[in-house]
Amino acid sequence: MRLTRGPNETAPTRKVVIAALALLVLGTVGAVKAGMAGASFMFDLEQVTPALARSAPAIEQPGTPRLARRVFVVIIDGLGLDHSYELPFLDELRRRGVDTEAVSHYPSWSRPNYVSILTGVPPSASGVRTNHHQTAVQLDSLMDRAHAAGLHTASATDFTPLPRLFLRPRSALSELPPIEIDSELHTTDEQFTTAAVRYPDADLVSPFDDARYTPWPGGFSEAGAALAAGDAELVVMIVTVVDEAGHAHGAASPQYRQAAEIADRALARALGHVDLTQDAIVITADHGHTARGGHGGTEPEVMNVPLIVVGAGVTPGATSPDARLVDIAPTVAALLGIPAPGHGLGRTLTELLALDEPAQVRRTVADNLRLISTRSIVAAAEARADLDVLEHRAARIALVLAGTVFATVLAVLLRRRHVMRFDLRILAIAAPAFFVVYYALIATVGQRFSPSLVPAQGHLADALIRYGLVATLVQLLASLWALRKQPTLGTRLATANGLAWVGFMLAIVPAALVWAFFPPPYVSVPSPYWLVLIPALEVGVACAALSFALTLAVEVVIFASRAWHRAPPPIA
Repeated sequence: MRLTRGPNETAPTRKVVIAALALLVLGTVGAVKAGMAGASFMFDLEQVTPALARSAPAIEQPGTPRLARRVFVVIIDGLGLDHSYELPFLDELRRRGVDTEAVSHYPSWSRPNYVSILTGVPPSASGVRTNHHQTAVQLDSLMDRAHAAGLHTASATDFTPLPRLFLRPRSALSELPPIEIDSELHTTDEQFTTAAVRYPDADLVSPFDDARYTPWPGGFSEAGAALAAGDAELVVMIVTVVDEAGHAHGAASPQYRQAAEIADRALARALGHVDLTQDAIVITADHGHTARGGHGGTEPEVMNVPLIVVGAGVTPGATSPDARLVDIAPTVAALLGIPAPGHGLGRTLTELLALDEPAQVRRTVADNLRLISTRSIVAAAEARADLDVLEHRAARIALVLAGTVFATVLAVLLRRRHVMRFDLRILAIAAPAFFVVYYALIATVGQRFSPSLVPAQGHLADALIRYGLVATLVQLLASLWALRKQPTLGTRLATANGLAWVGFMLAIVPAALVWAFFPPPYVSVPSPYWLVLIPALEVGVACAALSFALTLAVEVVIFASRAWHRAPPPIA
């Protein structure tokens, strides 16, 4: 290709280079800002102090008899309902007690649903929406109710977050939630966790009288058996081997099945000698896994989990048609004859318990009184948040439209000055390349815009960034190929400027409109589709800005290199 320069091209070409460099700087800044916004999305979902935590728990005294001397609550992390059968120990417990199922809560990640199980509060109201939640949960829990009744609590787990999620300030133990954290350990940010880790003398206590963390092989069975032989009335156990296999290999893999068998044997060793004539065992899971691995969405295989209840106080063969994870806390409380956690949004599964009719009525009445309070608090908070969003939505939309109009007018002016050129053929080829590849990867590899798109454990944005980098490379190659036949250096660079502007606008305008309609902080959790699309748009802005900035950088280098080689030799 022979490059020529017209007699009047020198001055415009200088302006073209300046415009390209300005767009390059703006694109780089935009990429960094948008990337940070996308990376912070998961943390924006979290609420440190939700509405329920700012209200005193509704403690209702049902006055029903204690049904079990001790209760063991077991969470098999990641075990879906369909994969919980044909496991010897679990099947034996099913035959002796209740074999039913429960529905997890969205977002179906682990920490949010540990909280669902132990407080009766789902992620939508607990403020614990992701596995990145670090601060202490300021909600009334089973452990709080047990301590208030003078009972002892214990835990055995091979996963660290359980005690930390429910840390309590020592000075506030006599005044259960709402909890006031020590002024040096604010729960308004991550300083709480940082301080608690760095200072072993922090004025905090575990929610368990005996907390055992056993990450070594065989440690879970050892700790569980020791606690089963002890005297703690409430024992919470979490085993994570199934979840790890699900993330690594998917629920359709033989490794996942093998992990379920390992967990079953571990529980048999830990709980095989529990006296079910006096004690009760409740076994469930926080979520399941998709066939390819991953969870967080609302797929049936992710949401449907086993619920096995057996032992003292349980009606063998009973079933519950609509059990949810939030119903476990009040049901366990009924087995122990204590009030349900006062912030809970679940009900006692009285149909599974050996309660006479008057006792069932008393439990139901206590549940209903509590639910009147907790539901009204949550509904009022959501209504206030919705109203706040609506009040400011028009201003945000106007700001987005004004910015779009300003950018368009500026582009028209730059086009008239010949520093930006819009070639429809090139735009049709190169501008959509990034977006087609990026969103196609999310829809296919990412399992149809579901939060379950992350097979491996990690941040949602991490997966989106990987897809974005692939799309960035494709867009860069498409742009260079489309620009290759421009007749002059100035024309090529001006066309690259126009391509970059169109690409930026295609990425920024949709992301800005979504911000106008769904701004943080998120009192209500976005639906699964939006839970993926919101950070996808933010990460898309970052990667699109990066891709078009790279295109401009390459074009400036090409321009400088070829202009240098075409420069006339100095006059002797």
